[in-house]
Amino acid sequence: MAKRYKDLYLPSYYNTSSNAYDFDREIYERENERQRAEEQKRLERQAESVKRKSFVHRAKFTIAIFFVFAGCIVTMASNAAVDRQRVVNNDLKDQLAQLKNENINLQSKINDNTDLAYIEQAAKTRLGMSEPQPYQIIYIDVPKQSYTVQYEAETEQEKEGFGISKFFDVMKSVINLK
Repeated sequence: MAKRYKDLYLPSYYNTSSNAYDFDREIYERENERQRAEEQKRLERQAESVKRKSFVHRAKFTIAIFFVFAGCIVTMASNAAVDRQRVVNNDLKDQLAQLKNENINLQSKINDNTDLAYIEQAAKTRLGMSEPQPYQIIYIDVPKQSYTVQYEAETEQEKEGFGISKFFDVMKSVINLK
């Protein structure tokens, strides 16, 4: 209304009578339509905002469910791996027990076969061997010190001699080389 009658408020157009201007419904209807349109736009923006927020909430909820599901899958997979390893360990323990029993049996056979009385009996019965006769026995004189024993003794003496005497020996060998 103010737009249409803007110029009517000039002093020259001022109405001093008791008659009011004619009510212009057209202006009010356009203003009401504009306000309704603005209200409609505001409501649409608000609905769109709510829609966006609900989409974000749904997306967050979906992602959270996905992570919980993935965590459950990982937990089940790790439990399955632990169970598989437990089965493998039990199988290996059984194999170890069998091998220990086999080792005990083999060790007892070794002990039986290295027994001198058993060896002598097996040699006499199965192989037909007999004790050597006195004329078959020859005695050998072995020197008290053999070459290997002398060699080992020399290396031990070299290892023991460390200090000033060893230093002088090294110096003498260096001087003699030049």
